[in-house]
Amino acid sequence: MELTNNDFTRLKNYMYNNYGINLEKKRTLIETRLALVVRRLGFESFKDYTDSLMKDKTGEYASVLVEKLTTNFTYFMREEMHYDFLRDQVFIPGLKKTPIGGLKIWSAASSTGEEAYCIAMLASSVFGRSAKLKVSILASDISSGVLKHAKTGIYSNDKISKLPQLWVKNYFKQLNDSSYVVVDDIKNLVEFKYFNLNDNLGWYNGKYDVIFCRNVMIYFDNPTKQKLSQKLYESLKPGGYLIIGMSENLSNLQTDFERVKPSVYRKRL
Repeated sequence: MELTNNDFTRLKNYMYNNYGINLEKKRTLIETRLALVVRRLGFESFKDYTDSLMKDKTGEYASVLVEKLTTNFTYFMREEMHYDFLRDQVFIPGLKKTPIGGLKIWSAASSTGEEAYCIAMLASSVFGRSAKLKVSILASDISSGVLKHAKTGIYSNDKISKLPQLWVKNYFKQLNDSSYVVVDDIKNLVEFKYFNLNDNLGWYNGKYDVIFCRNVMIYFDNPTKQKLSQKLYESLKPGGYLIIGMSENLSNLQTDFERVKPSVYRKRL
């Protein structure tokens, strides 16, 4: 199945205009990842698929497209130093003085939920039974497919291999030889919802103490990164932290963030 220049342009523009994702140099990725999906959905060409995508009001085709063209590879305790920072600089100080309404954490590209649940388990390990009163965690993503997976809380052995054994014992139930499920006490600390970071609506100024937005900006061009970083800055409380991927930085953007350490930034007080 051939991806014509016109089909490529239409799909590329759709992803950029709706999600801010830059696929300018990803033609081969589009062709290889979508060909089987297009056939499975019963279309005979990329043109027919793209025509239906543009007309679809349910969001079903868009969800499949986003899921196939973005990488959802993740696991518990990925980039572990970020959780060390969250524990030492946010949660442990929160034992002495917690903001009114509790600490608010946003996992802004939560994928299949490992990041959000890891934050929840960390909160439970620090605050114990009072974690529900001390911390609230919002987890969002643009793929309804990965959010559906996240809500189940079911993960394979390899996904949890980096977790402390005590956490596996306390925060999971073993389903079978190859999979575990997150316990309800941890699930109840996390709210999952659909959210498109490219949208202008649905943002809340000065709401969050910490925002995790890791390995997201790799998909964006500089104008989109600039726009997103400003929205994230405005969404943080004064003194709040933005945590991005270890391979990312804000050095080529104009922002008011203070750099704390590699991949960790702070909103000015």
